[in-house]
Amino acid sequence: MIPHGRPTLDVHGVAELAGVSLTTWRRRSHTQFAAAVQPLPGSQRPVLYDAAQVAAYLAGEPRPALPTDPSPDDLLTDTEAGAVAGISGSTVRADAATGRMHPGIERHGRRWWTRAAAEAHAARPPQYKGRTPGSKDKAPRNRPDHRVAEVVTELAAADEGKRRPVTAAELAELYDVSERTAERIMTKARAARQAAGT
Repeated sequence: MIPHGRPTLDVHGVAELAGVSLTTWRRRSHTQFAAAVQPLPGSQRPVLYDAAQVAAYLAGEPRPALPTDPSPDDLLTDTEAGAVAGISGSTVRADAATGRMHPGIERHGRRWWTRAAAEAHAARPPQYKGRTPGSKDKAPRNRPDHRVAEVVTELAAADEGKRRPVTAAELAELYDVSERTAERIMTKARAARQAAGT
């Protein structure tokens, strides 16, 4: 998590602030630095540090404490955003890619989501996931499958270059179904587009 309004540095930025090359920093100073300055919670690839704490360490001054109160503008990793929204980190990425969730903010070469966006996503309506477990009604359902209409929209967006190509793996994760079922949904969506002449 990146607390709201706090500048951050990866190890390259730490070395630059110290006025040495990354190689020199790693060889001479990083072990002692890492023992004294904790990375921001949840930061991985890259590991991030609070810039004010880094500057204080390099100046030999006491390091300022990080904010403890959550802010709607805190930046969360996909895993952290998923924990707030009640979904997995991979579902956060899938929902962001399909427009179901805010696309996130690029920082340090990866995507972050505000706490407010994650909380808003937690209030989303549940997605269709088939019959209730244990249901005794085995008769085919005649109502339209909303997933087909959604995939029609995504296929059209892909054809227009507005998003990457739709894959069965993506749909399987999005709808919590097998890839074979996802392929069936894609087949129905393509047929619906063809019937509509799009």
